[in-house]
Amino acid sequence: MNVTWLFRKKRELGNFSIENSFAEMQVAWPGANQSPSWYELKHFSEGWLNRLRIIIETRRIRTDILHITGDIHFAALAWPNWRRRKRPKLVLTIHDIGFLNDHRGIKRWLMRKVWIHWPLHCIDHLITVSEATKNAVLREVPWFKRAKITVIPTVVPQHFKPRKKQPNNPKPVALHIGLAENKNLKRHSEALYEMDVHLKIIGEPGARDLEILNALNIDFSWQSKLTDNEMQEAYATSDFLLFASTLEGFGMPIIEAQRVGLPVITSSMAPMDDVAGDAAVLCNPYDFKSIRKAILTVLNDEELVNRIIQKGIRNSKQFSAAASASQLESIYSKLLG
Repeated sequence: MNVTWLFRKKRELGNFSIENSFAEMQVAWPGANQSPSWYELKHFSEGWLNRLRIIIETRRIRTDILHITGDIHFAALAWPNWRRRKRPKLVLTIHDIGFLNDHRGIKRWLMRKVWIHWPLHCIDHLITVSEATKNAVLREVPWFKRAKITVIPTVVPQHFKPRKKQPNNPKPVALHIGLAENKNLKRHSEALYEMDVHLKIIGEPGARDLEILNALNIDFSWQSKLTDNEMQEAYATSDFLLFASTLEGFGMPIIEAQRVGLPVITSSMAPMDDVAGDAAVLCNPYDFKSIRKAILTVLNDEELVNRIIQKGIRNSKQFSAAASASQLESIYSKLLG
């Protein structure tokens, strides 16, 4: 069984969450079967000419199963569904489709066709990283057969380890990760207004972000482009994760924080509440008062915090590389069987 994992071209200081997840599964690949080979594209997914080049490059790959690992969904167009002879079996992982919310009108229609509708006509099996992403895809393409969809959670990088001691900060430190609109910095800041809490931001704030933080007189710092060790340190030296996101395909920071031993505040909506299990304080991400109430709970209820930390450590163990790799291997075997 010759399986090839197809990856987007990596940026020098970009987001490697997809690559990291698949790297963990490759290490944990089951049995004596050879683990899949990697293929990284030569072009960035920027501009329609580059995307056409990606489709042409994908067409030249020779393999039994071609698994498009995420982001570059349109690469499946290299093998339209009417070209059944001498084509590989196609598997596609969709992490989320929140990008559709960034567009309106004809642009949204085109993104929907090129990234979702047309690729799903080509593939033999779809993998989503959560039930929420699966349901979001089916809302866009209700004709796609549910039997051809498997939910396999994103694998948490194994370099995150339980911290050896609790932080001893002059004031509580809330860890905020990411600065896209859905990461909810504005409402996080509104919730922290006049609270004696330091906001540690992972990401580089733009002018609008700085305007919000300064207008609310938030005590904050920021870091960006962190290494794995620096990210471990960012978690380990924080008092809690503030992750009341409004939209996620999975919500990796929840599991990362749980592995390290942080109490987690996250959204009472899918997939965040599902991923967190019963090991987080939930809030309404659209209501800064609800977020503030969750923060006060974490700051003032030590017994609850200790309980959700222990539950979080147990919950994070569900998202193992071995379990996800085994599911993938089973899908590949069935496709060629």
